[in-house]
Amino acid sequence: MRKLVVALAVTVMVLGWAGVAGAYWTDLIYQITPFNPLGAESTAEINHTYIDLSNVSNNSVIAHTYLGAAQSLTIDSFSVQEQTYMEAKDKITRYVFELTNRYRPDTDLALSGGDYLPTVHVYTYGAMKDEAMWAIVNGLPDCLNNPPVGRNDNNGEDGNGSWIDEYSPAQIGSTIAASIFTINSKTYTTPDGSIVTMDVTPEIIGNKAYVPVRFLAYSLGVPEEGVQWDGATRTVTITKDDTTISLTIGSNIEIVNGEPVQMDVAPYIKDVETGGRTMLPAHWVAEPLGGKALWNEVTQQVTIKLLQEQGQ
Repeated sequence: MRKLVVALAVTVMVLGWAGVAGAYWTDLIYQITPFNPLGAESTAEINHTYIDLSNVSNNSVIAHTYLGAAQSLTIDSFSVQEQTYMEAKDKITRYVFELTNRYRPDTDLALSGGDYLPTVHVYTYGAMKDEAMWAIVNGLPDCLNNPPVGRNDNNGEDGNGSWIDEYSPAQIGSTIAASIFTINSKTYTTPDGSIVTMDVTPEIIGNKAYVPVRFLAYSLGVPEEGVQWDGATRTVTITKDDTTISLTIGSNIEIVNGEPVQMDVAPYIKDVETGGRTMLPAHWVAEPLGGKALWNEVTQQVTIKLLQEQGQ
């Protein structure tokens, strides 16, 4: 899967372009080197993701991410704009360059990959290695759906990379919480590893994954009293901090802080005979409330990722 000599050569080129490397860069190379003989995908010191771009021309990209000594694996699948492998690789390379400059000096990133492989490997090391890896993986849709960072020859579009701010240390500066819902399972896993039992299961309809809105809201840090149901209008209202969203059964208009947002789906009620639960694709609830919903077709899971301030 990896050609380590090529990988390290390309890694040196990438980090050299990103700026003056310090002690963390030396340590990073030292940590990456044993991967090949040991067969490790990650260690206690370094995280690793390899991004499969073989289907990027068909609007799909998959990241296989390994964290820590346990080599805990997460597989995230994203829908992106149609583009060639080389176009996608150029965008990811520029994204990693920019993040490297933002995460230094106490955290470093490295990127590797050969022109002949439809795969890009990214490594993170240092004090914020988990946050940096979260940024790499979750920033892929923004990265691949925007002009290449730093290029101004995109038919008048400026690749200024302002979208990267969301993934910078100043914005993250936090731990990353994740809840996992599995299709046709009545339980989901909370960020602290607890198992919560629901009264309905997430399901697939029309190639979209639907999750019970109430439990989805809880996974995003919404308090129990922050979810209200109006039976007369068949509307669920969710309030978290200074954000309020409303969703009405059968309507593809979501109201976010009083402003209408067009959705490509409409909420529906599952198991009406038992009282029912409102169901909706997760990202329409997650994004207004500061989260991201990621669909993993391999595991049939929806992962809800939320940034939480330190100490929460």
